[in-house]
This record gives sequence, structure tokens and C-alpha cells, in this order.
Amino acid sequence: MGNSIVDNFWVIVSAVLVFLMQPGFMCLESGLTRQKNSINVAIKNLADFVFSVMLFWLVGFGMMFGLSFSGIVGTDNFIPEFGNNFHLVSFFLFQAMFCGTATTIFSGAVAERIKFSSYLIIAILMSAFIYPLFGHWAWNGIDAGVFSGWLGEAGFVDFAGSTVVHSVGGWMALAVLIIIGPRKGRFLPDGKPVEICGSNLPLSVLGTLLLWIGWIGFNGGSTLTMDVRVPGIIVNTMMAAASGSIFSLSIGYLLNRISKISFLINGSLGGLVAITACCHCVSISESVVIGAIAGGVCLVVEDILLYYRIDDAVSAVPVHLGCGIWGTLAAALFGDPEILGTGLGFLPQLMVQVTGIVAAFVVAFLIPCFIIRGINRNAPLRVSPEDEYIGLNISEHGAKTETADFLRVMEIQEKTGDLTLRVPADPFTDTGVIATRYNKMMDALHRIGATFQQLFDGSPQAVVSTDMNGRITRANKGFQSLFGYPAAKVVGACNIDLIVPDNLCLESVTLRQAILSGKSIEKETHRKHHTGKLIPVSLMGFPLIVNNAIEGVFYIYQDITERKAMEDELYHKAFYDSLTGIPNRVLFMERLEHAFKRKQRKEQFNFSVLLIDLDGFKWVNDNLGHQAGDILLRKVAQRFLGCLRSVDTIARLGGDEFAVLLEDITGPKEIVAIAWRLINEAARPFTLQDTEASISASIGVILKASRYTRPDHILRDADIAMYRAKTSGKSRFKVFSKKLHRITHEAQELENDLRKAVERNAFTLFYQPIICSRTEALQGFEALIRWAHPVKGKVPSSHFIPLAEETGLIVPIGQWVIETACRQLKAWRARIPGALNLTMSVNISAQQFVHNDLEQIIENALRATDLPPGCLMVELTEGSVIEKPEVMIVHLNRLRKIGIKIAIDDFGAGYFSLAYLKNFPLDCLKIDKIFVDEINTSHENLQIAKAIIILARNLDLKVVAEGIEDHEQLEIMRGLNCNFIQGYYYSKPLSARDAEDWMQKKKTVCTSKISDRSTICSLRPDR
Repeated sequence: MGNSIVDNFWVIVSAVLVFLMQPGFMCLESGLTRQKNSINVAIKNLADFVFSVMLFWLVGFGMMFGLSFSGIVGTDNFIPEFGNNFHLVSFFLFQAMFCGTATTIFSGAVAERIKFSSYLIIAILMSAFIYPLFGHWAWNGIDAGVFSGWLGEAGFVDFAGSTVVHSVGGWMALAVLIIIGPRKGRFLPDGKPVEICGSNLPLSVLGTLLLWIGWIGFNGGSTLTMDVRVPGIIVNTMMAAASGSIFSLSIGYLLNRISKISFLINGSLGGLVAITACCHCVSISESVVIGAIAGGVCLVVEDILLYYRIDDAVSAVPVHLGCGIWGTLAAALFGDPEILGTGLGFLPQLMVQVTGIVAAFVVAFLIPCFIIRGINRNAPLRVSPEDEYIGLNISEHGAKTETADFLRVMEIQEKTGDLTLRVPADPFTDTGVIATRYNKMMDALHRIGATFQQLFDGSPQAVVSTDMNGRITRANKGFQSLFGYPAAKVVGACNIDLIVPDNLCLESVTLRQAILSGKSIEKETHRKHHTGKLIPVSLMGFPLIVNNAIEGVFYIYQDITERKAMEDELYHKAFYDSLTGIPNRVLFMERLEHAFKRKQRKEQFNFSVLLIDLDGFKWVNDNLGHQAGDILLRKVAQRFLGCLRSVDTIARLGGDEFAVLLEDITGPKEIVAIAWRLINEAARPFTLQDTEASISASIGVILKASRYTRPDHILRDADIAMYRAKTSGKSRFKVFSKKLHRITHEAQELENDLRKAVERNAFTLFYQPIICSRTEALQGFEALIRWAHPVKGKVPSSHFIPLAEETGLIVPIGQWVIETACRQLKAWRARIPGALNLTMSVNISAQQFVHNDLEQIIENALRATDLPPGCLMVELTEGSVIEKPEVMIVHLNRLRKIGIKIAIDDFGAGYFSLAYLKNFPLDCLKIDKIFVDEINTSHENLQIAKAIIILARNLDLKVVAEGIEDHEQLEIMRGLNCNFIQGYYYSKPLSARDAEDWMQKKKTVCTSKISDRSTICSLRPDR
């Protein structure tokens, strides 16, 4: 160190400039931290300088620059008294500023989370031990120009303290940061960093500029003399700072596409730190390169810290530690060996620099880590989360600011929910302006809250809010009205204990968990009144979300007792038969569909379907009245219910048709047993309006319903089996089988073909002669229909005539027969001599009376062919007239008025009432073939035929014997005085041409007519 006044003056000026770095650090750190901690940051900057200067005077100066003990530590000059030694005083002042700078470095890094007392402990450790110890190793003897510390003696070069001051401070900051952890909210749970914005970035820029000024003394004063080197050192310092700032901004923009002010600040400060070690021994261009690399080092180290979730509030570690290490290495990489004056070559010099860096790591990082971790274990260094939240200005220093008052009022509002509180507001400050706007916002919020409270309290629905534990925090008057609990007294009670029935507790817990997961739910359920009465309610539940966090649950209950009663009534009407009270077709199909789905889930599940039709129900309705029929259906339903198990379903599908669904069936025996029970119950007599009535049941059974894929197919096949049971004699059941399905399928095909035949008139008529038994003269013909199927050939009339009657096709077929027979008779009368007295007979189905204007059709046919009515006779079977005899008598009398003759066909084979016989306008009886077949061998048949002929003679009716096939039969009928004969004995049914040829050969036409000489024509099977 120079001894001249000028040299000493320059050192003092430099010390003053270094002192300016303290307000620079304060401005930088206060601006980069949040407002709530700015006072704490400022106080720490002042405190660390005060404590560091005092401790440096007490022990630090002696430890660092006292007489060296083995190059490790100083042994004198503790608590020095300098007297008039102005050289030593100047040197102490300059070095005390350096100690304050080193201590200040770590204060900004750990800002906003460390206790003030903890900070002072670490500052004392830094100022009294760490900094002086390493400073002794590197700089002891620098005032005399001869290094006596072990690093200095080895040739370690750190001109103004890149390592001694900045790296040591950076290592200490890193150790504390690792121990105390990041600020709250700095990193997300996934590790992604969240930027915490500083409170005053312009202030940070001012602090940076003050640091630039301070660095002039920091580096320029390190010469300890005013000589020709000082200007070059200052220029190198400024150029490194500028290049570091530019490079950091450029790279940061390229990587982030944004020009952050932190890039400029950290880049410039990194350049200043890096050039500090070698500013005396490099050129300007080399200074620019060193500064630029330092800017890049700042960015890299910053990213490394974020990766490891290390939160440096002011980037002290990247700037001071990262760039300090780089600057120390740069002294070896770029320094002029002559200026360095160590006498070492490049590699030895580089190794010495690395040794210094490692030594700083040990003394400023490893040792403090052990010491500080031990302190933290016994006396936590970090403030509590609550104190960190409200800010260290208040928690550590009790500072009273507008912001603090603002926060205090907000905290009271948060705890009490009192929205009437207002923040004191000074309209002439920034915080006061915000407070004014906040108060206005609170006025609006208070109005909204009052409106909500009115809606909450005045809602007719029961509204209740609960906390996260399910305890009621608020309930309205609607809650009291619905459940009977006073709204004010339920606060704090558990909602589930008050109103949830015991059997619905699990449901309630599940719903609450769903709501707490963020879902809103709607459900119809039951809740209980305080008396224990269950109330059907519509429940709405949704989470109470505050600041994106769920803090409770809102429930809204609406009494739906009336609606549920109406729904139950509508449900019963929709799914149950109104007459019998048992399920209807809709509910049956729904349960059948459910059985299908159950079978898919459970392979061993079996079910069966029975279709029931009541035999004789129509007779009850027609003879006893519909009221009696309704009573019968209700009684039948009750009897059938008694035949089934609780798991089975009996449904009325409509009319007198019932269906049964048997579930969980063990085997066919169980199904058969149930079917017989149903048949037996139906067969027991019923008492209806003091009259005993008997019916029966025909049942179609589907044994293996599970093999079906569609419910309607089951009913279809069950209907087929039921119909087969009816046609097989009634009061029995039939099991649907493949054979039955084949028969049904063939019948369906036949029906379809028959419809096509009707559309195309694909029929022909054959004619069978009717002969006078006495003279053997031709009386007339019976027309018999024939159908030649294009694939099946000739289809017997016994197959398709019943199908035509069943499907209603008999009406158009019958009309065609009447018209065709009349035209053929007209043709014969025109061509054959003596055919004017021929007659033609047609069989008429009862359906032709019901579905068609038969009288008009016959009149039209006779008119079109110009035939007299008396040449046409219509035949009806006994069965067709006994169903509704009164109606048939009316229709037959109309035909009689036209002049049409009427015959009863197959007489004696049915159940024709002799009491009705005299009331029918008849002309002829035709004895059924069954009595003729064995008349020559059966005495009974002979007596029946004789009785019929006597009866007909007494009623003045003619008689035709059908099916005469041999001479013996003919002679017997002649002996009984039967009027006319029909059968194969004389001729089989003939085509129109063959019949004409037959007549030409016969040449005998009867001159007598059947009761005024009519014609016979038939749709019935051949005789």
C-alpha cells in the first residue's frame, strides 16, 4: 500500500464508493422482493453492515490481517487502536467495507422467509469467522505487498475479491437456502416454478446503478494506491458489466422470447463479479469476453437452482457464486503472467485458482452447512407459515403501514365474516387509492351478501350448508318447516344424524364424498322429520368453492310428497291393469326384458313364459253381460296369483288373455306343475251374480325362454302353442316345439300364398251333380272351389277354407265363387237344351254376413247374369248359425225376401237347436256324410238319417243325402224317401267343361226343383 497522502486519500474515496454498494444492495433487494417484506430487507441490509463492521473491528481484522500463524489465521490486531497510523486506518476502512459487502450478499438470497434473529446469527458467523478466515488465506500480507496466507503464498490471484468476497458470500447463501427451503408458493407440487414478482423494479435498477458506482471503488481501490493502473481497471470493470448485461439479455430473449429486466440486472452484476478477480491483468477486449461469459453463467446457474427447487430471491447465487468462480478461473485463463507476478505457468496457475475455489467451498459451504443445520435443528431459522403469509414487515418488526392496516381489516373480515368493516383509506397514497376501491367493492359485496341472505332465509325450499366434516353451518326457515328442527339450534349438529334415515346413511356418505370431489348431484330420496316420519324429497347438492378450494357443501331439499303420490298413481295406471290390479302388458314386457339381461349376467338363471287364454269367456260376456265378465276376470286374476310364487309375474295382456313369467325355474317339472295348477283353478266353477259359470284355460308354454333374443318372439311362439292347445280341445297346455314352429311357419306361408291367390283370382270351380233319388234326373250342381298352388300343387279345400275364414279372406273368395257360379249357370242355360231348370248351390260363411253386404252381392251377381233368384241356393253350416242365431235369422229373412233358397249343410253333425229350427227361413236340410258312410251297417246312423228326413218332411223341407258312394246306400236313402242324392256314386266334382260333357251324355234334367227348384253351390270340402 502506498504511503503518500494521495494514495491514502484514494483508498478512503474507494472505501466510500464501496460503502455506496450497501444502499445499492438495499435498493436492489427491496425492489426484487414483495412489499410486505421490504422493510425487513432494508433493516437487514443496515443491520448486516453495522454488525459486520463492528465484528470486523473486534476479531475479523486481526484474524484476516494479523500476524499469520502457519498461513492459516491471524494472531494479533484484534480490537485494534490505530493511533496516528493513517495508512493502517485507511486500509482497515477499505477492508471493513469489503466485509460488509460479503455479509450483505447472502441476506438478499434468503429474504422473505428467515427470522431476523436467525439472520443476525448467520451474519455474525460470516463476519467474525468465515470471511476473515478465508480472507487470511488469500490476502494476508497484501498491505505490505508480501502474501503470507497459504493460498496467497501458493500464487492464488483474486485481485478485488471474486472469490474472497463474492464466492464466499454466495457459498454461504447457498448453504442457508438449502437448509431453509423455498418460499411458499414458489414451486408447484409438480416442481414447476412460479414467478414471484418484485414490488418495485425501478428501485432495483437504481440499486444496480449504485452498485456499478460502488464497484469503481471496489476494483479501483484494490490497487491500494493511485497509480496508472486505476483508469484501466475501472474501464475493464465497466466493459465487463456492459457485455455481461447485453449477452444475458440477448440469450434470455432468444430462449424465452421476452426481455426480462432480470436479464439486464443479473448480467451486468455477473460481469462485475467476474472481472473483479482479474480486472488488473486483462485487456479491454478480454474484459468484454469475461463479462459476456459471466452473463451466460448467470442464466445457466439460475436454471440449475430452479431444477433443484432452490429459491434464491435476488439471484445472489448465480451472480456472486457462479460468476465469482468463473472470474477466479478467468484470472488464470486470460491474465497476463507478468502482471500476475506469481511466477507460475498456465496450468500451475489454473490449479492454484481451482484450489482456492475448493477451499472457499469447504470453508464457506461445508462448514456453515453443519453449523447452520445444527442451529436450525434447535432453533428453527425460518418464520412460521402464518408470519410468512402476512409478511416479515409486520411479523418481525411490527411495522404499521397502510398495507398492514389493510391486511388487518381483511383478516378480521375473514375470521368474522363481517362485511360491514371498512379499511382506513388515504386518497393521496397508492395503498389508500386501492383501499378506497376495496371499500367500494365491499359495499357491492355486502349488497350481494344481503341479497343472498334474503334469498337463503326466504326460500320455501329447505337450504342447509355444512362444513367439510358434515356439520351444519347455516340453515334457513324452509329447513325448519320441512324437518321440524329450529334453524338456529341445528348449527354445529351433524346433518346426517338429524335428517338421514338409518338405512340411507351409506347413500348419504357416498353423495357427500361425490360432492366434495367437485361434482354437483341431483337425486330423489327420503329424509326424516324430527318425529321420525319419512319425507320424499328432491335433493340438490353442490360444493361450496372458495378460491378454487372446496370448503363445504350446500344442500337444497324440496318436499315432493304430492308429486310422488301422483307419480305412483300414474305409474300404477301405466303399468297395472285397471280392472284386475295385476301388471299389464307394458310392465310384463319390461320384466321380461329384465329377465333377458339377468340371463346375460348369470348363465345359470332360467326363466319361462306361459300365455293363457280363457275358454268360454265370450259366452259369459254374451249371456251374463260385461259386468259379469269383469267380475270373472278379477276372480281369475286372483286365482292365478295364488298359483304362483312371489318371484313370478302374472299380467293381463288384454281381453281374456294372461301371461305368466316364471323366474329362477329349477326345471321343466316345476313349470308343468304350475301350468296344471293354473288349468285346475280356471276349471273350478265361478259364482257370478248368483249364477254359476264354468270356463277353462288354454295355455301355451315356452320352456326355455333363455334361448330367445327378443321378448316379442317369446310371446309370438307362446301364442302359437296356446292356439294349438285351444284347437286340441281346450283346458290344456301345449309346449312350443320345433315341430309346432314348423307347422305355424307352413300355415303362415299358406296364408301369404292364399292372399296372393285372392289378389290374382287363382281359383277354379268344380261342379258336383245333385240327382233326384226317384227319377235319377239331374237336379243341379254344387259348386266346389279348387286352388292349384304353383309349387305345392292342388291344395285341399279342407286346408285353405278354414284359413280363409280365420283371416277374413273368405269374404272376397265367397264373392268370387258367387259371381263365377252364376256366370257358369248362365252359360249352361244358354248352351244346353233343357238346362233352364238347373240349380246352383253356394256355401256361405257367417263372416260374409258380418263383413260384407252379402244380399247386395247376390243381387248384383243375379242381375249381371240375368238369372232368377230361385235358381240359387245358399248353404250354411250348423256352427255358423248357432253362434248368433237372432242375427242370422235377420240376414236369412232378407235373402228369403229376394227369393234366394236356404239350406243347412252338414245337418246333424253340430249342435243345432231344434227350438231354433222352426224359426229359420229354410228350404232344405243336407244330411251330413258321417251318417251316410255306415248307414248300411250302423243301426244308429240309419235311425238318425230317418229322423232327419221325418223332421224335414214335417217342416216341409227337402232333404239331400251327401256322400252316396254305392248302390246299397242309394237304395236305403230311396227307401227313406230322401229327395235328392249327391256323391261319387253318380259323379265326382267336375270341371265346367267336363260337367257340360256329362250333361250332354245324361240328357235328363229333373223337372222338379228343390223347394221351388233352386241351385246348389258350395265352398266346403268334397263329399
